[in-house]
Amino acid sequence: MKKLSRLLSLLCAAVMLLGCMSFAQAEGLEPVTLEWYVAEDSQPDNAVVFEALNQYFQEKINTTINFHFIPYSEYADKVGTILMSGQEVDIVNANGAVGYVDYVNKESFLPLEDMLQEYAPNTYALIPEDLWDAMRINGHIYGIPSYKDSVEMHSVMINKTMADDIGLDLPETVNSYKDMIPLLREAFAKRNELHPEYVLSDIESVPISRFFPDLGVWAPFETISGLAVVNVPGVEAFEGMGAGEKVFNKYATKEYREVCKTVADLVAEGVLHENPWYWDPDRIYSSDPYAYLVHDVGSGYVFASEHQYYQEWVTKMIPFAHNIASTNYLQAAVECISVTSKNPERALMVLELINTDPYVATTLRFGVEGIHWNQSEEENVVSFEGTKNADPSNRGHYYWYGAQFGSLVYSKVPAGYPNNFTDLIKAANESAIADTNLGFIFDPTNVTNEIAACSAVIDEFETPLKWGWIPADEIDAKIDEFIEKLNASGAEKIVAEAQAQLDAWRAENK
Repeated sequence: MKKLSRLLSLLCAAVMLLGCMSFAQAEGLEPVTLEWYVAEDSQPDNAVVFEALNQYFQEKINTTINFHFIPYSEYADKVGTILMSGQEVDIVNANGAVGYVDYVNKESFLPLEDMLQEYAPNTYALIPEDLWDAMRINGHIYGIPSYKDSVEMHSVMINKTMADDIGLDLPETVNSYKDMIPLLREAFAKRNELHPEYVLSDIESVPISRFFPDLGVWAPFETISGLAVVNVPGVEAFEGMGAGEKVFNKYATKEYREVCKTVADLVAEGVLHENPWYWDPDRIYSSDPYAYLVHDVGSGYVFASEHQYYQEWVTKMIPFAHNIASTNYLQAAVECISVTSKNPERALMVLELINTDPYVATTLRFGVEGIHWNQSEEENVVSFEGTKNADPSNRGHYYWYGAQFGSLVYSKVPAGYPNNFTDLIKAANESAIADTNLGFIFDPTNVTNEIAACSAVIDEFETPLKWGWIPADEIDAKIDEFIEKLNASGAEKIVAEAQAQLDAWRAENK
């Protein structure tokens, strides 16, 4: 991005400011208690960690926080109800469940631009101007994005132990998951030949992966609104659909047909299993070093430790060739302040510490030093040996990356990660394709009914197509029916509205 290169100098300045500032005015602050809602599961030692954090917040800014951890599956209903009821709340983690744009349009969040530089100056300096621009709605900033992997970056997570065992040559990078399909088939055949115990019967073998590709990892695009997308400049994965200026329905493309047919073929061949979530429910094969080749397609990774998933096999991360800067991705992890907050200035001071104080950033993610982690011999790296986080299956308090809390660049990193992890994050962000529509925010007001109607159609058709439940020779007819129902529900109107808004924005900003 054009302004991301200033990050290092700003980080240094922020550290100096933080050391000098440490909220010297805290002695004159009245005590307040804030309510903070985060989309996250609770863990056994949360209370111990929050007690330590609150002691620190009280010393720094005379503030106590009531932490509310709500499982992601319940977050939309519970927090959405709280926000719309007018109940007093201070800090809210906006994400895919409680959408940033959606709840700004519902007038749930306060505009922050007039307060940021006064109450969160280091946070304001930390985040590049391009990313602040992408947070603006009608000229106002309503949330602080988590500065982390702030652009779309995907990586295929490979079982290298298995690949070496069967003599599989692995690429260093791929353009998309489409490049992995020949390797999946090759690995399936070689593994079954060398390890016949994975051939369960004449008609069934252990699949080579539990991961099913969707369109987003098959053909990169930039989301405008739901089904309405554009090509990524320089990639143009959708043939004949322009270079970021032309809005189209992602389901009405030959690339969507291609991924659906490929998955159906892989299921028919036994390379993938038609019921991936019910297959191997006890995850017996997940830790088996010679069962699955692909564990997952990770999002946001710049590094994978040797035993990222299981001790029994070695992980190799194969990154996609292109990182992509997009408004939609950036807004997936944002901290906002509710309009019902009686202490928005203090809430911003809390977010300043969360984003730029090493103690707070590390404690939120790994717990209390000496209880949940110890400083390793390597600078900026924590060790869990001999602590309550030593057992990965039974940790006391562990939330890495912790993007739901805020910026992670001031946090220490787990053992196995390089101590220059922040530099890797920075490099990945700077390398992203930024000549996208970064900063454009779609206003759905004119097509709200159409979006709801199309969402119901997508729910009906997308799942069986994604999981290979439709035979390959029936997919064209099924997708034709899908598109017909989408258009009857207003898909073309959504695309036209998105195109009109994008044209106007590009004329002003490009």
